[in-house]
Amino acid sequence: MAQNADAPQEKPPATRLLTIDEGRSIADLALGQELPARGTQDCSHLIHEIYGSAGFEYPYASSFELFAGNENFARVRYPHAGDLIVWPGHVGIVVDPLQHSFSSLVSTGFDVQDYEGAYWKSRGRPRFYRYRVPNSGVLTAAKSGASPSRRASNLNRQPSDRTPVEERSSEENSSMSRPTKAASERTVLIYGPMAPEEVTEASVPFEIPTSTIVAAGGKPPTREEVAEGISELSDAAGNLLRKDDPFKAHSPLVIVEQFNVVRVEIKRDHGWARLQVESKVSIDGGTIQRKLRRDNVRWELRRVPAGWEVVTPQDRTYVPHDVAVKGLAAQLAQLTQGEGATDYRATVVQQESHIANLLSALLIQ
Repeated sequence: MAQNADAPQEKPPATRLLTIDEGRSIADLALGQELPARGTQDCSHLIHEIYGSAGFEYPYASSFELFAGNENFARVRYPHAGDLIVWPGHVGIVVDPLQHSFSSLVSTGFDVQDYEGAYWKSRGRPRFYRYRVPNSGVLTAAKSGASPSRRASNLNRQPSDRTPVEERSSEENSSMSRPTKAASERTVLIYGPMAPEEVTEASVPFEIPTSTIVAAGGKPPTREEVAEGISELSDAAGNLLRKDDPFKAHSPLVIVEQFNVVRVEIKRDHGWARLQVESKVSIDGGTIQRKLRRDNVRWELRRVPAGWEVVTPQDRTYVPHDVAVKGLAAQLAQLTQGEGATDYRATVVQQESHIANLLSALLIQ
């Protein structure tokens, strides 16, 4: 009798979700973190570094991008240790979902916080995301840099006032939030029920935010808190360079080399942040402007029920130099690999040329 041909096998899925053990190793690594050098880290960059150190890499994304949805993470309803907890403007790593605790970068380092606390509730409902692990290779268990004694010390610290460090933090913030009580020693139930793979809600397109909370409550924000908010908004604005034609923008685009919040002026429920902005490249009227500029600009501050927020100017868009380079490079790669390039459509070729020239202006200075 002739042998039957082997039945075709189904192709395994490209990714799987992070396991509980893998998530626990990420949470352990986060608990071993110490306060980074001032001006070198913020919440989203440090979370990105922790995941990379644990062996779970992904292209850097700001908290705004993560909140909107990222292809490297699946949104889940019920978190377990190691998952991301994200608000627009802040991101942390879940430690114990039964105690609503997560590890977050605050003014004194990584600290355990209660995401059901009053401050975090004032920021709105968070979203939880679980890392998608590629199935193309074998991933070893994550490396934790914290010893058991270090982890126990972090988990059992006495509660004290801490404040979150938003995108691009540099200085200590004023005290507005209180962490949860110390997380207990782990048990087989500490990670809660198994989560479904993904939330079935349709993904919401990412929108560039026009404001972000910089200080909770009624106390006016400090210069450092305002600088953090402006940095995170500028990072988020860089998303337009990933898909939109910057030469067709309605307002000028300024590529920021550095900025400094000179002073904050507050009167009742309104105010202004006075900035000095240094730039070398900008786009105005559809053309590239190459000139070293130091401009005095102002960003609006206003008090809302959740606290004080900083508002982006309407007359121009500010994007950090490094964010602009990454966004433009991503868009150029997408254009050259798309159908537009193979069809030699004039509009696509022209857009590629414009973006390449802009990249050249940014990289050759």
